[in-house]
Amino acid sequence: MKRVLVVGAGIHGLVTAAREHLAKNQVFVIEKRKRIGGRGTSEESFGHQLEYGPHLLLKGGKLHSMVKKVSKVKPSLRPVMPHKIKIVGHGFLQPINSPKKMLAVKLGKDPVRDKAANLISSWGLNISERKKALFKGKLCVVGEGWAGLVGRLASTLEEVGVPIQTGMNIVDRYEGGVVTSDGLKIEADIVRICDGKPQGDAIKVSTIDVVLDNKPLKGLHGLVRDDVAILDLAEIHSLKAPGMSHLSCIALSGGIEAIESLLDDRVSGWRSHIITKRENKSITLSDSRGLLSDGMIS
Repeated sequence: MKRVLVVGAGIHGLVTAAREHLAKNQVFVIEKRKRIGGRGTSEESFGHQLEYGPHLLLKGGKLHSMVKKVSKVKPSLRPVMPHKIKIVGHGFLQPINSPKKMLAVKLGKDPVRDKAANLISSWGLNISERKKALFKGKLCVVGEGWAGLVGRLASTLEEVGVPIQTGMNIVDRYEGGVVTSDGLKIEADIVRICDGKPQGDAIKVSTIDVVLDNKPLKGLHGLVRDDVAILDLAEIHSLKAPGMSHLSCIALSGGIEAIESLLDDRVSGWRSHIITKRENKSITLSDSRGLLSDGMIS
């Protein structure tokens, strides 16, 4: 048995802690923030959970497999349907009523749909595994949100005696441990750094999450225009704002203005139906590795 210190209690850190525990090591987790979860957490507002932009779980992927392994209750998943994603000015992402267009998509001869599939599946990072999963119904909205996945992992760690200490910031490392900003020395045989800091240049995007008291997309799962995407989580999963819309939006470029422009054009009157809204003008999507949360879990 080794003493393993995991620095960071985001999804990467919690999964790492779970794996180290399963390897029969003595594990301790510290987090500099007061809350765990990192960008995989959410914020409650008017009874709704707003996250940091759209999150889609790869069914059967590393994160999903770990959650199923450690949690007694399976997460509630509903897939994004590409035939319900509309590309403005081009038609549906998966044109199931047109064999000719479907063939063009399969042969890679429809660059507009290919770009849209890349945007929805991996937010422009061109992750082939996720693009294939999109068309197989394996990219899913989680009913309890990613904060629910974080909660399951944290609860499991607590049950097996893995402590998670928040509000602890590491200022120095030495052979055999680390030093916190309070001068506390924490000894460890192995230190796993999972603090979410980007490697190389960070890839930044803009996001808006907004809950509306109506359903303006009328059954669509989402809209795409250029490098802006809108997903209606409530239409995809019944646990998300039943009877309303929960629009989770992302822009790879153009900022908040690009998202609001698409909303103004295609979700007429949305501003007068807002129940709650959260925006991030610039948030880290990935780094030089070009991976999302699922892929960063080694």
